[in-house]
This record gives sequence, structure tokens and C-alpha cells, in this order.
Amino acid sequence: MILKGFKEKSNKKYIIKCAQSRVIAPNANRIKHVGVLVNSHEFSDPEWINSLSEQLKINAKDLKILSLFNGKKNETSAYNHTFSEKELAWKGQFKSQTVKDFLANKFDLLINFYETDSLALQAVSASANADLKVGLHNANPDVNDLIIDIRIKDKNIFKTEIIKYLNILNKLSNE
Repeated sequence: MILKGFKEKSNKKYIIKCAQSRVIAPNANRIKHVGVLVNSHEFSDPEWINSLSEQLKINAKDLKILSLFNGKKNETSAYNHTFSEKELAWKGQFKSQTVKDFLANKFDLLINFYETDSLALQAVSASANADLKVGLHNANPDVNDLIIDIRIKDKNIFKTEIIKYLNILNKLSNE
């Protein structure tokens, strides 16, 4: 039990360290590569994410979805690439090859589409190499650059809001 507390504290320190060492450099690059981080117990609609990527004019091969799934062995997730809380080791390191593969990508946009205060999701988000990170209403402001103040059930409002803000930031391609 004591080790669990130390492990949690080391991961929180890692998240803070990542947030403080992150250099945000403004650029005029358009969004081409998108990563989406979800909690499969809160949101299990990959078709909606695919429709969002179509509206953002992102190719299907340039969209990566990673889902936190803490289900039982007989349960299945709606997402192909999943990981669990147990795969978070010390100092923000992950045991899962799925997470390592996700983090190896360079994203123009990372969408943190979850409401839970999960240490594993925050660690992935903090570790991800993304130019712009967007979260929901109770997201960690140290990890996210833009927080859209809506609930996860208001997914269509989120879609219109993110498109509006990306247009304002001139991040969407006009093709």
C-alpha cells in the first residue's frame, strides 16, 4: 500500500516535469496527424471520432486512437488499441507496447477526450509529442493547451467548438 502511494507520487512528479519542460512554439502548420485519448468506460463511439477526423480533413491512417480500458477479462472494448491503469509503472513509464507505439508518433493535435482524473491518461497525455493538446472541462490545465468547457456527453457541441477554435488558430487545411 505504501509503495502504491510512492508510485502515484512519482507519476504525478513526472506529469508536472513534462508539463514544465514542454516548449510551446507557435507554428503555421496545418493539422495532419491527430491522436485521440479516451476512457472506454466513459466514451465508446469510435465512429464519432472517425467522423470528427473526416470533418477535420484527416486521413484515416493519420488518426491514432488510444483507449484506457480497465475491464474484466470477458469484457471487450470498442477500440482496437487499449491499455490499463496497471500498465503504468514508475516515473511515467509504461509496460504496454501499445502505449509506447502511440507515444512514438508526432501529433499536430492531441484530443484528450475523457473526464476522469486518471493518472494513466494524464501520463500518456503529458508524454505525447503534440503541438496542440485539447481537453474537456475538468482537464489538467498543465497538460492541455486548450480546454473546451463541456461535458463528454455533449460530443456534437465539442465537435463544433473544436472546429471553430482550430479555424481561429488557422490550423485546418482548406482543401
